[in-house]
Amino acid sequence: MRGHAVVAHNLPFDAQFLAAEFRRLGFDVPVGAEHGLCTMRLAGHFLPHASRSLHGCREAAGLPPHRAHSALHDARAAADLLACFLRTAGAPPPWDRIVDQAARAMWPALPTALAVPVSRRRPEAREPHFLTRLVDRLPRLRDPQADAYLGMLDRALLDRHISESEADGLVETATMLGLARVDVEVVHRRYLAGLAAIALEDGVLTTDERSDLAGVAHLVGLPEHAVDEALAEARDVAPPRARWHLRTGDQVVFTGKMDPPREDWEAEARDAGFDVGGNVTKKTRLLVAADPDSMSGEAKKARQYGIPIVHPRAYRQMLANPVAV
Repeated sequence: MRGHAVVAHNLPFDAQFLAAEFRRLGFDVPVGAEHGLCTMRLAGHFLPHASRSLHGCREAAGLPPHRAHSALHDARAAADLLACFLRTAGAPPPWDRIVDQAARAMWPALPTALAVPVSRRRPEAREPHFLTRLVDRLPRLRDPQADAYLGMLDRALLDRHISESEADGLVETATMLGLARVDVEVVHRRYLAGLAAIALEDGVLTTDERSDLAGVAHLVGLPEHAVDEALAEARDVAPPRARWHLRTGDQVVFTGKMDPPREDWEAEARDAGFDVGGNVTKKTRLLVAADPDSMSGEAKKARQYGIPIVHPRAYRQMLANPVAV
């Protein structure tokens, strides 16, 4: 950022967060509304009839809709809008002074240190929790027959990730069964209690087992204390549902660009005693996809046939616990 003018749609709002993060490190930096360009404010000059929203400004500029409320998409959308202003501004542009001041602004000497980068999930996958799409309805069902829902939840949680397509399926199944959100929460708590009972079968709760329970609780929208409640109730619940396993001889199909190459994964699967298929059929037991949200032909067929789709990392964990036949 040193030497550059920051650009954002509603810059005063975004700049305060950037400045606050630097203050947490103990530094005051020249980041603020007066040090950058606000595409919302510039739109008042270039697009006087547009609304203040980024969507409205882009529409007035003849730009296509974008995926709103995603940081990366919003940033790119604001960049597109700035490009429109650049093309019509002429020379010199009205923000020449701000750019020149930013280039000469004094920044503190910021120490550098090695740090482990944290990769964010791609924006397309960061949807609101699927439970927010279940409409609360009354009265609450006394004893919902949720086997179909639990079966889908089993498959969705194989890789401890609920993809967009899996979330859609869960919502559709809950709606079909007439489950309100409160009913689904009860089912989720029973499911977590069943997993807790499995974890306590040997009388020892390992760190990994507790972490897994916490991860599942988060995925199904339960609070942190739900894990402690599930462990406390584990001895009182019905026998847990049988865990899903790969069995020797099951057909596994791989799709997508993988690292290491797909051929290596397929060879490892054959060595483990699985049948490696070239295409998804009704006989396929599991589809391993580089992108579980893929809309490829193989993934579409797997969803049509109700075949679980997991990431290669989850498949690797399954290899440690296949069931011999």
